[in-house]
Amino acid sequence: MDLKSSIYQHIVTEGTHYEVGRALGAFYKHDTAFMSFMSSPFMGSPPLHPAAADKAMNMFEKYCPGVNQEIKGFADETGIREEAVVFYFSYFQSAGHCSQAALRTGPTDKSRTYHMRTYDFGWEDAPYNQLLLSTTRVTGKPAHIGFSLQLFGRYDGMNDEGLSVTTTSGRIRPEMTGEGFVFPGVVRALLDGCTTTKEAVTLLRSMPISDYRNFLVSDRHGSMALIEAAGAHKEIEVYDASAVSLPQLIVSTNHYTLPAMQQHNLQLMHNSQARQEAMYSTLWNTGTDYNPLDAMKQLAGQHLPEGVCCHHYDEGFGTLWSIVCDNALREAHICFGSPMSNPWRSFGFSDPPGINEYTATLPNEQSDAQFWSNIL
Repeated sequence: MDLKSSIYQHIVTEGTHYEVGRALGAFYKHDTAFMSFMSSPFMGSPPLHPAAADKAMNMFEKYCPGVNQEIKGFADETGIREEAVVFYFSYFQSAGHCSQAALRTGPTDKSRTYHMRTYDFGWEDAPYNQLLLSTTRVTGKPAHIGFSLQLFGRYDGMNDEGLSVTTTSGRIRPEMTGEGFVFPGVVRALLDGCTTTKEAVTLLRSMPISDYRNFLVSDRHGSMALIEAAGAHKEIEVYDASAVSLPQLIVSTNHYTLPAMQQHNLQLMHNSQARQEAMYSTLWNTGTDYNPLDAMKQLAGQHLPEGVCCHHYDEGFGTLWSIVCDNALREAHICFGSPMSNPWRSFGFSDPPGINEYTATLPNEQSDAQFWSNIL
């Protein structure tokens, strides 16, 4: 077994969007490799044409107002051109794999929602894999905590209104030809601008999306929603807390599950089906001693087929982090690296501005013959 140690950072910023951007620039402007990544076209693409950059900025202003000011602050602090910041490619990206689940306990008047996600990808070095957890407190908006992509986007997260948002790839390495947002911009917009699942669904319905992605949303009131997108085609299933008093469970891996989205399943990997089954088996439990938070941590910290943890880093499918959100308590329980080798830590929203670092172990293993097989 190969072992690698990776450094994860947790950065806390606060103030106006512009002040947050200046703070991010101050932290990273002396990191030459990272600054080159942040100011270069995404993955070898040609630079954005000025008209395309303007359109991206206009769309972010419409759906995620304030992020342009954050990028301007970063640009002013670092001396790069704001229209050259790689994050703007989030409107027109990288394939991760991942597993996610949201569980609402019942009955309605005593319901609690718990939301989990594991992010599985390769162990590429920085700056592409930034391994950066961000707590962001922007004046006049919900504070949020989640893992950053290109500093300004989010892979996942929870805000201090008790809204959690996570994603998984619906199709692996799709060819995206339509115009719209990909997931980092979508997640950031929801965390910044929404306080409930209903608000998040309304925003998602209106946003143009080009990604092939599954979005899972839950709030502290017990409402949850699964949004499956294949380019411009979106299907949404809402689980309204006021409509049913029974416990509800939604799970999502790397294929589409809603009936109208089946036409977009070009493949169904064995590991995707196995992770889905593991989540249903572990989380659908009504025993009196059942603790959803502990069950989600246990699920994230076990190998297939009992759990969803994977160690195939050099194949592009290893658990880089896991997050379990308690929406009612506004607590994010996070494990950097594999939960089989690293501890869980709890985060809220009151940490002081600055950066802390954590070291995690990533144990690489080879997958078996079934792991990548297509079972369609």
